[in-house]
Amino acid sequence: MALVKVIRLASLILVVPLAIHAQAAKSALSPVPASQRPALIQRLKAYTEAFRTKDWASLYDLVSDENKIGVDNKLKVYKRTFVRDMQGTYDLQRLIKFAPVHAENDGTGNFDIYGCGQLPFGNQKIERIAVVRAAREHGDWFFTNWDYPDPPIPCSQLSDSNWKARNLRVDEPMSQVSCELRTCTL
Repeated sequence: MALVKVIRLASLILVVPLAIHAQAAKSALSPVPASQRPALIQRLKAYTEAFRTKDWASLYDLVSDENKIGVDNKLKVYKRTFVRDMQGTYDLQRLIKFAPVHAENDGTGNFDIYGCGQLPFGNQKIERIAVVRAAREHGDWFFTNWDYPDPPIPCSQLSDSNWKARNLRVDEPMSQVSCELRTCTL
């Protein structure tokens, strides 16, 4: 009988934080239609997981067409090229964890999701405000880009209602593939 109580207590200890985190993510995404939030949460987790594990092939399947098709709608970055380009990604370009705090519609149907992002930095992990742009394509959620303010801003600033995002590059293709899609000069 005591063992059953211990197992139930352990289950609650594990399940309650997960439920709270899921509820917080749902309320953070309140501008997103309710029926689409669960899929967005799952895709966002997969997006950061792909960065964390450097699974560039999986990341390719999660990024928006903006990162695959050039402005002329002809040039396409194929998975093999994308994987090759992403292999040169340095740590501060890898969003390995993301906790959404609030979202805003960018006016075109895409959503900028602000939250606390975690990035690898050598043997450490650093946290700062980050934003991920989610786009609805082909009946699912894809991501155009993510960025963080420079200089870095601590996550605690997200609770300040006066804080405004500035100079974030989420409306551009990912830097790793932008030279494939646009003319780059060195």
